[in-house]
Amino acid sequence: MSAKTMEQIQAELKGKAILVANRGIPARRICRAIRERFGAVAVMTATDVDKTSPAASAAQELMLLGSTPTAYLDLDLIISKAKARGIVGIHPGWGFASEDDNFPRKCEESGITFIGSTCESMNLLGNKVQARNLAIRLGVPVVPGSDGAVDIEGARAIIKKIGLPVMLMAEGGGGGRGIFVIRTMQELEDAFVKASTMAEASFGNPRLFVERYLEHVRHIEIQVIADKYGNVFAFDERDCTVQRNHQKLVEITPSPWPVMTKELREQLKEYARTLVKAVNYHSLATVEFLVTRDGTPYMIEVNTRLQVEHGITEARYGVDLVEAQIAIAFGAELPFTEENTKPQNWAMQVRINCEDPQNGFTPNCGRVSRYVSPGGPGIRLDSNLCAGYDFPSNYDSAGSLLIAFGKSWERILRIMDRALEEYTISGIKTTLPFYRHILENEQFRSADFDTNFVANTPELFDYQDLAPEGERLSRLVAEISAKGYNPYVQLGQYRSVDTPACRSSTLSFRISPGPTVTLPAPTRIAAASCWNSCATPRPSTSRTPRPAT
Repeated sequence: MSAKTMEQIQAELKGKAILVANRGIPARRICRAIRERFGAVAVMTATDVDKTSPAASAAQELMLLGSTPTAYLDLDLIISKAKARGIVGIHPGWGFASEDDNFPRKCEESGITFIGSTCESMNLLGNKVQARNLAIRLGVPVVPGSDGAVDIEGARAIIKKIGLPVMLMAEGGGGGRGIFVIRTMQELEDAFVKASTMAEASFGNPRLFVERYLEHVRHIEIQVIADKYGNVFAFDERDCTVQRNHQKLVEITPSPWPVMTKELREQLKEYARTLVKAVNYHSLATVEFLVTRDGTPYMIEVNTRLQVEHGITEARYGVDLVEAQIAIAFGAELPFTEENTKPQNWAMQVRINCEDPQNGFTPNCGRVSRYVSPGGPGIRLDSNLCAGYDFPSNYDSAGSLLIAFGKSWERILRIMDRALEEYTISGIKTTLPFYRHILENEQFRSADFDTNFVANTPELFDYQDLAPEGERLSRLVAEISAKGYNPYVQLGQYRSVDTPACRSSTLSFRISPGPTVTLPAPTRIAAASCWNSCATPRPSTSRTPRPAT
């Protein structure tokens, strides 16, 4: 097969339909590349709950999958609809079936180009046990652990050999799901059942393996891209150390950690290139490592898909990884070389999730009542949010990806700090105020943290998540008008729901700046305390308020 040029690929795809078998942020991101770079028709899958999502605006067509929320995993349904529509290529995005090695096989059988690698290479790298054994054969260091999947008795035997603590990990997938840390033997049996159940639900594979749990480490990954002609390019590292329960929260490139030297960076990139070349892999892949305080790396997994955090690599290098991934799938030669692809910026991403950090990062859903996005120099925002959108409970909690980029670590700290202050999302709980607290933390700013940073820094959760004062005051006025009294003032001997009443039939006042507001009869309010109740509801105190005049 001879390599095609980008111009040939663009001519070949112009006006053709390419399907994104995904939803939300990844679907929107990929649809933009399909339209902008290739002049192709961007088609997006959508269940009923996603037909009116903000992400759907990026697509030129929606391929409706029906009312079943799990339809994004139904490969037979998706491919049959794709064939009927005349789809020439399918991009799996991230999550859902993106790492299912049956996907490329089913696409090939249907005469559709899978925008990813082959079934065989995805299995060899995407399966954690297979990737671990491959790394051992190639001399890439791995964390001590089992050579393959184990049952409970096998896990006990491994623990006796390597000691505690250990991690139970899902064989068939990544993203931090299906990982349980075991610190005592008494925890093993219950955790094994939970981890296996989660792995089955997330990846369709309940098998687990065991690795030693490394304390005080950095989570560092290398983005790799390869074509069908043996060319491989490795980008600089992404530091994904700030996480909770093995779920990434903040990603940075390059790492601001002083231990990340040029020599260590090149060593990790060489390990990543070696793994990809060994299985003739083509497309995007990410090789992930844990690195100890003294700079010793251990390979932990390979993700055979587009990563959530790919945007910071794009911001660092000024490239479009999705464009290159699509072109490579259709036969283009790798466009990146050491000579023409140089790093230009620092970049940081925070994942704005619809979760409540102060309540164990509990996901929440509901209507977004107000939405103001940040912007300006050095900002990129990939979002699936807008004012009036009913954020659904059916899927993950990812709302948007906020990226700041600039010429230094100090510069992107200032840009991100400004962007987080500009960003407003009301109506549902998000991680926005939590990230503002992280940006203020001196340990974070000095890059002196490890994967336990969030768990070991309780002051990050010490904040008040309040709406703007004008919004809180407007809500208070509306509530008093509806109920006829101020529900946030203690009732007692001298004040009740019915007394004291306002002496006039109407009450007028002005919220500055703004128009005069008139509350009609029979509104009764505790006028003397109205203006002191603009904050969130608070418990009653023992003090009895004096009657209003």
